Amino acid sequence: MLSFEDQHGHSVVAMTPSRYRELVTFLRNEPEFACDYCDFVSAVDFGDDGMEVVTHLFSTTHDHSVRVKVRLPADETVLPTISDIYPTANWHERETTEMFGVTFEGHPLPVTLLLPEPFEGHPLRKDFPLMSREAKPWPGAAEGEEEDEE
Repeated sequence: MLSFEDQHGHSVVAMTPSRYRELVTFLRNEPEFACDYCDFVSAVDFGDDGMEVVTHLFSTTHDHSVRVKVRLPADETVLPTISDIYPTANWHERETTEMFGVTFEGHPLPVTLLLPEPFEGHPLRKDFPLMSREAKPWPGAAEGEEEDEE
């Protein structure tokens, strides 16, 4: 464990990638935590400083939450899947793969979920080119310069 803190009533644990599955399994199996529900898995892109995968777990028995954060270097955005531990993580991991480019090793169905097959890139990454930020020449004639068709 890298750090632990309380943020707005949620326990937040920063963990290394190599111990991520171990911690998530412990939080599910340990009776004092009993985190039996994976609320979401997503990511935050910090640009050149890498990614942070955020997993939010909840205990329906104890009515508490634990948020697990794992920092990944920009050139190695790979983390083991937890979809076999929490079936709800399946879709969340697929969405995080599509939107942020994080690879979840061992995922049983790493196919697209939201984007069409020919789509290239990861739209929630900071380096993804937004159409509104790219200046492109207008394909038609400027207003008032249209040619009359006869």
